[in-house]
Amino acid sequence: MRHGAIDGMSEKEFDGQVAVVTGAAGGIGFAIAKLFAERGATASVWDVDSDAAAAAAKRLKDMGLKAHSAGLDVTDEEQIFAARDATLADCGQIDILVNNAGLYPEGTIQDMTREAWDRVFAVNVTGPFFLMRALMEHMKARKYGRMVNIVTIDAYMAKQTKPHYAASKAALLSVMKTYAIELAPHGILVNGVSPGAVATERAKQSDWLESYSKKTPVGYTAEPEQMAEYILFLASKRNMFMAGECIIASGGFYVASA
Repeated sequence: MRHGAIDGMSEKEFDGQVAVVTGAAGGIGFAIAKLFAERGATASVWDVDSDAAAAAAKRLKDMGLKAHSAGLDVTDEEQIFAARDATLADCGQIDILVNNAGLYPEGTIQDMTREAWDRVFAVNVTGPFFLMRALMEHMKARKYGRMVNIVTIDAYMAKQTKPHYAASKAALLSVMKTYAIELAPHGILVNGVSPGAVATERAKQSDWLESYSKKTPVGYTAEPEQMAEYILFLASKRNMFMAGECIIASGGFYVASA
């Protein structure tokens, strides 16, 4: 089926849509949710900390924006279903899913415990797998949807200090591609964004952000709001032809490290 061209971005391009963002109580997740809300969507803040999710939604509402919240552990399928059903009951529909929730702890091959390995894979791979599956029938029935997974440049690189994190994100990339093939015929586009270093509040408190800036060809690390722009493009109706693809946004760090 041939589609007409979509005009450029408008200030309210997501008006009438509902965007679920996991891990959105703070950091990149909150920046994504806020940008969706600023552009007209109801931003549904999903987070393992239900109080923090509710507080984040209140922050958005206090700005005059539309917001909703749900608390859930993304590794628990029953909690995923409960968050989905509550959001549908309150908001009426879900148009967009952004799988942002993730763990990135330090750990070497030598000191890796089974518990640490399993927990990272549970949050970073199993969670997104079941979140996408929980929403796909609703989106299929409406013949429209956008799913965006936050991957990382580490999915393409060796990571001696975070082997479980890098491996989990490589697995997420594979899962994302399988969903894309499954869902594209139904009008649901599944894609990803692989950020490099992002200057979240947590990152600013660490000692590695400055060194990454020096290694990044553009000379600085991204702000969360900059990364959110790529995610919003993939989640928008401006994106009509990308499926199973991943935008690498690292300021040249990935290329320089290859």
